[in-house]
Amino acid sequence: MRTRNSLPILGLALGACGGAPTAKVEAPRAPVTEVSRYAPFENKTVFSYETYIEDTNERGLIVFEINRPRPELAELSVAGQVRKRYYFEPGGIRSSTGGYLLKAPLTPNATWLGDDGPVRVAAMNESLSLPAGKFEGCLKTIEEAKLGAATRTTTTEFCPGVGIATLQIEGEQEGMSVLQALRLKSFGPRFTGQ
Repeated sequence: MRTRNSLPILGLALGACGGAPTAKVEAPRAPVTEVSRYAPFENKTVFSYETYIEDTNERGLIVFEINRPRPELAELSVAGQVRKRYYFEPGGIRSSTGGYLLKAPLTPNATWLGDDGPVRVAAMNESLSLPAGKFEGCLKTIEEAKLGAATRTTTTEFCPGVGIATLQIEGEQEGMSVLQALRLKSFGPRFTGQ
């Protein structure tokens, strides 16, 4: 069996922030598009996910925060450290590493290039029941990657007005397989204690 380090999910955790109160400054809002509807990445939103790693039967929790320093940029942070950047373009959300997280048009079987391989829309109008609640009208994408001798399939479900609701990675290398999964537990504005 492979270990959890062979195909990490999102290695994210969030630390608490403190300090003196400051004036509230709102980041400008980006316009809602077909694509950003499924991945709004709203400023100062915190997401927590239940995690599961099959080969070790390990369960845990991952927490991260979205920051939007500019309407066209979203940063996913862990304890104040930026782990991933996404750029909002008129027709899609592009990763800082070049591939697209989502790209218009979002229609059944639409395809585009993701970070690691081709992505396709596998389903639309999905209903999900998760620890964070029940969601309707969700979109499912599947990314197929071949990385040297390894293969990896990443299935992601995006829900309108929420973002990533589930993420599952199935991989295989040299006959060994691994399954890792995330399920949305909660999301909302960052607690500031004020």
